[in-house]
Amino acid sequence: MSTSSPQVPLLNPVVRALTRAHDSLTRLSFWGAMLGVVYLTVVTGWEVIGRYVLGTPASWTSDTAAVSFALVTFFAAPMLTWKAGHASMNAIVEALPTGSARWIRRFNMLLGAAACALVAWYAGNESLRLYNRGVMMIAATPIPKWWVMAALTYGLTSMALYFARHFITSFLHAEPTDSENS
Repeated sequence: MSTSSPQVPLLNPVVRALTRAHDSLTRLSFWGAMLGVVYLTVVTGWEVIGRYVLGTPASWTSDTAAVSFALVTFFAAPMLTWKAGHASMNAIVEALPTGSARWIRRFNMLLGAAACALVAWYAGNESLRLYNRGVMMIAATPIPKWWVMAALTYGLTSMALYFARHFITSFLHAEPTDSENS
């Protein structure tokens, strides 16, 4: 008799394909975040050269750098959530017995998923509103405001999915606690 968890034949390939697609999109967006960091480096260097060497600062550099900072943040955040590289203050949780710590981690994952999903929902609605109204950032360089909100929506939605995936996985690969072993 097998002790493995029951498997739904059609569901598992579909779930595996969806998780692979999610992971691929996360890798792609992380590469986008790295390109954003390169862009920030080049633009900042150009601004310094333009301002102090050429004496003609560019008006567009600070505007595009601000947008790039936002894009870097929300394109990189899903990778950190996937790899559990996000900030975590877990000294108290690690001091607890294994079973209690596992349940607190699960609660935190569920809370993270819910918080990210809620904010992503609001950001998605705001993105649509900004897009429909054609709102631009008030700066020297007109940049559509919905770009930043769309990046925020993507990042938080992806993070919510990773928190949910970690939560589900915690039940599939749970190790028995000391009290469960006896």
